[in-house]
Amino acid sequence: MFETGHAVVAGLLPFAISYALVAMLPGANFAVVTQAALTASRATALSAAAGIALGASSLAAMVATGAAALPVAGVAHQVAASLYGAMLVFIGWNSMRRALSIKVGVNEPKPFPITRYFRVGFVTAVANPATALFFASSTLNLGTRGETYISLVLLVFGIAIAWFGLLVLCMSQPAIRRLYGRFRRHADIVLGGALVVLGAAALGR
Repeated sequence: MFETGHAVVAGLLPFAISYALVAMLPGANFAVVTQAALTASRATALSAAAGIALGASSLAAMVATGAAALPVAGVAHQVAASLYGAMLVFIGWNSMRRALSIKVGVNEPKPFPITRYFRVGFVTAVANPATALFFASSTLNLGTRGETYISLVLLVFGIAIAWFGLLVLCMSQPAIRRLYGRFRRHADIVLGGALVVLGAAALGR
């Protein structure tokens, strides 16, 4: 039992690292939380973060359920190993390319009504096509069932609520907001480069 648990943890570690990097990249989820942090109260912004965490974990559950129906040793799992690496490279490369083209600074958008933030966060995360493709390729690449998929869904929720909650707390501080505006481009390039390296490593296996 201990060995099985250790194998599950070892198998999920690359996924945890890559998903954490994907979550940190500016995108739809990032934009919703940042908007809430810049224009609403901290509690309201945290509700948006909770909505995104629930939406992302729900999406992971739906994708994992579909992946579990496929044969473990099927062609889909072999293709997924390559697709997983290619997705990481694609997301990372797009992040670096976008970072080199954006203007430095943080734009403060108009706020949504407070009651909409949780719902907007949930819908944004559960309908995110890039994240869905990432989950599909990574869950197929894991090639396992049952306990691993349950652990994966819980891991997605934990990473999402931790990162986006931390983002809310940071972006609500004026000093951190100014710092992010100054070094946003550099952070995006570093995160994108890390994803490209992880993707290349996955393709090379």
